[in-house]
Amino acid sequence: MSDTAKATGRGLRLGWHWLWFVPLCVIVLAFVERHTVSHAFLLIKLGWHRWTWGALISPSAAFFLGVIETSIIWPLYGLAVVAFLVTVRQPWRWVVLMIAGVLLLPFVTDLLTWGSFPFIFDNTGSARLRMIPFLPWPSGAYGEY
Repeated sequence: MSDTAKATGRGLRLGWHWLWFVPLCVIVLAFVERHTVSHAFLLIKLGWHRWTWGALISPSAAFFLGVIETSIIWPLYGLAVVAFLVTVRQPWRWVVLMIAGVLLLPFVTDLLTWGSFPFIFDNTGSARLRMIPFLPWPSGAYGEY
């Protein structure tokens, strides 16, 4: 193959790797993306109901929105990186590590959104605006907002 074909990417193909890559894409889209998108809509809806204008200056709210954005974009980016690593014949440990990272991402982002959700209630039931992510530590059980 000529150097121009390799440089333009026409020489990079998945070949028989499509047999496992397509089911991986279906799994990521069906489980990871469906979970992160539905979780993001649920939390944004909850934040809308508890809205206060102080959230515009809250670093916790900015971190929270950044985690939501990351949880939706990174799995798709991860699939592209896996395909690239396979086509350039990288060692399989990097491919497996990337796949594991994509599949574990919802657990990490759920923890980060739980700890940084800006509109919280304290132990007395009063509504508070969290300014710093994870401070104060969420008083409810994991997943309670």
